[in-house]
Amino acid sequence: MPHPYPSVRRVLLILLSLPVLQLLLVLLQEDVSSQGSLAVTELWLLWIAGITVRRRRWSPEDVFLLNAAPGLFFFVVAPMTIGAGLVFGQIDRWAAVGWQWLDWTQPLQLQHDMVQMQIISDPGSIAPTLLVMVLLPAICEEAFFRGFLYTGLRYHYGPRIAWVGSSLIFAAAHLNPWQFPALVGLGLFLGWLVHRSHSVYPAMLAHGLVNLLSVVAVNLRTHVGVDPLGAGQSLSPAVLTGAIFVACLAAWRLQKMRPIMPAISPFVHSALHSARSLVGGPISKT
Repeated sequence: MPHPYPSVRRVLLILLSLPVLQLLLVLLQEDVSSQGSLAVTELWLLWIAGITVRRRRWSPEDVFLLNAAPGLFFFVVAPMTIGAGLVFGQIDRWAAVGWQWLDWTQPLQLQHDMVQMQIISDPGSIAPTLLVMVLLPAICEEAFFRGFLYTGLRYHYGPRIAWVGSSLIFAAAHLNPWQFPALVGLGLFLGWLVHRSHSVYPAMLAHGLVNLLSVVAVNLRTHVGVDPLGAGQSLSPAVLTGAIFVACLAAWRLQKMRPIMPAISPFVHSALHSARSLVGGPISKT
């Protein structure tokens, strides 16, 4: 019987379209802004995953993990994400020092573009910046990487490979090797939230908060001249220790919560069991 979840091959074929899309956007950079290019890329991921789900007649709720999660889970995720976001920012700065030592630094134009996209220059740019830098990545990337990709890997290979594999592919898909260590850490964090809750919604909330933290930090440094969130310099040992403590305390609390829904639909297991029993084949565990 056809698989009810995406295969790795199908996901990788979709991801291979990203470099082609970004090349086209670079060629059109005079007509499309950096924020516009990012928005197109995010929406492309969600659109092509949605089209695939529809054509294969899969259940969107199952493939994208649109499951309910305990309400308390979201309240605990918020402080945990702030602490974790500060830690990932510090990891990114440590990685930058390492790349500099290896004489392989991030191109200045790329650094400039990444900062410029987050700067709010006037009241009219608040909504577009928050939409492109916070809301779209949280929805589109999580639906794809922690929904479409994660459930496919989990169905075929189990939860551990799904967690680690989706995190590595998430980091690689950003096509930014200089930020790869921090992106892997972020992917593992978001994947753990999905692993614990069996829902994509906590990861969407966390991803949005991490990006919002970055936007706030960049604008504080640009417009006010203060850098309490470490946008351009390392965090103080006290702030870093506090961030780690808050993140670990929240993780300990989330560890005690049980998910409401299963990660893989029980109807899928029942159908798979029945089909394989009819043909006398083995029944694999997922």
